[in-house]
Amino acid sequence: MSEASHTAVSCEKYIGANFHVTITDTRILEGILTAIDPFGNLLLSNVYETSKDKFDKTKLHVREIGLVSVPRETIVCIKVDAKTHKNIFGKS
Repeated sequence: MSEASHTAVSCEKYIGANFHVTITDTRILEGILTAIDPFGNLLLSNVYETSKDKFDKTKLHVREIGLVSVPRETIVCIKVDAKTHKNIFGKS
């Protein structure tokens, strides 16, 4: 995975890209970016959620949840795979 670069890029270039979004409660949402609203909220499709077990923090749970709206204020980190990063920024 490549973390976000500091180069300004049009958000539209990411539509259709596979995103890995970490949110404030430590869950990770993996899905395809479908839309971004004017406020920076994301709409992801085909989403899988990875979360830690509440009783045993060494165990992870993965579940398919489909279409998800991710509020901007809950986003901690966004990652894309190396191929997507290279296609958008022209380097790896």
